[in-house]
Amino acid sequence: MPLTEQDKVYYLANVLCAAVADKSLSARETAALEEVRKGIDAKKGILATAQKAVENGSYTFVKAGSFADQVKNLENMLFVALMDQDLSESENRLIHEFTRLIGVSQGQLDQLITETSRRCDAANHEITCPSCSKSATAQARFCPSCGQPLASADAASVQVGFDIPKEGYAIEFCESTAGGFASAVELANATGTMQTATKNKKTWYLVTFPSNCFGDMVPIASSLSGMRNRKVYLDGREVAWDEVFGFIWCAAQRAAAYRPIEYCFGKDENRINPWGCKQARMEWTDWAQWFSYGRWQKAGLLDSGYVFAFDKERIRHELATNLYRYRFCPHLRTRLVEAVLKHLPEQVEAAADGRWKYSRAYEALPGAIKVTEREGSGDFVYTNEYYSDGVRPRGYAVLADILKKALDECRTTDVEATALLSKNSG
Repeated sequence: MPLTEQDKVYYLANVLCAAVADKSLSARETAALEEVRKGIDAKKGILATAQKAVENGSYTFVKAGSFADQVKNLENMLFVALMDQDLSESENRLIHEFTRLIGVSQGQLDQLITETSRRCDAANHEITCPSCSKSATAQARFCPSCGQPLASADAASVQVGFDIPKEGYAIEFCESTAGGFASAVELANATGTMQTATKNKKTWYLVTFPSNCFGDMVPIASSLSGMRNRKVYLDGREVAWDEVFGFIWCAAQRAAAYRPIEYCFGKDENRINPWGCKQARMEWTDWAQWFSYGRWQKAGLLDSGYVFAFDKERIRHELATNLYRYRFCPHLRTRLVEAVLKHLPEQVEAAADGRWKYSRAYEALPGAIKVTEREGSGDFVYTNEYYSDGVRPRGYAVLADILKKALDECRTTDVEATALLSKNSG
């Protein structure tokens, strides 16, 4: 029974998977692969489909056709892989994996290797013209039948994949007409680690960085903004691009800001945040909800009053959630975040003339307390009652104290609390 179209895809993908195990495909292997394609009467489109399946990186061997077809598939895998003489370690491992899959013994495999080696020796004495499909000697530079130039069988191998390093970072990207592509290639080439490979008739580039050189990747990643065919690897594992470079757009705005450090603290928008990153989305403002993260506790003589105890674990969790996408940003001050949280008071008391005031809730929320205040003077005194689910800072006096202690603890020298709050003091 002849192979189906899908079987032909699997057949050729099996051959390719073993052939490119060493991440390269020589001129001899390419010619042998073309001979295999014609031998099973597969169209070039089927070969292209098989190449895409293998280039995806997750292809696993599939049995194609009858047992006789599978043995022939193994023979052709050996034929292509042995065109460059010996099997590489990776090719040998995959050959044995396919052998076990189809149930061929080691003795039968050894016999196939011997027979295929003879076939390779004979094939290496001649090549096939890609234009007219006629045979020519391996040393010929032009086809004797049609006169078209012939690629030398000893031509340099074409790299078809990359060995992604198991430690550090790596960026992989494809040739593109995007505006930043030329800059990305120039920057990648300047690192001295750039590699190229041909996949699906397109040139791909790989540039690698040690674990302590993340900042060196940022200019390349910025140049690749808007491109589709790009990948990033962390310790040999591909991760989502935005998981690593989600901060790029914000860093670009920071670079364009009049005072970049003040941009991070939100001063440019008059929305100061104490964490040193506006993406924390937890500003020091009267409407910031995080000031209600905690609970009211009775205090004072005979428990007649209340103090508000901040839930620092909840605050820490929200900070971690909001900053996760930006955790690789080279401008993120993770030590400062912890120091600010450390110096935030454990408990505060709301008072009419104090540094903290009650936050007002429009309904009796769980954990809220009822506040009664007398306002006005003289004959115009009235009682104001409302519920409060937390506190709000009155001005920036508390923030100034917290920031000064946190910045001193982190030994920060590029910013001062007084400078950040100079136009925001209340």
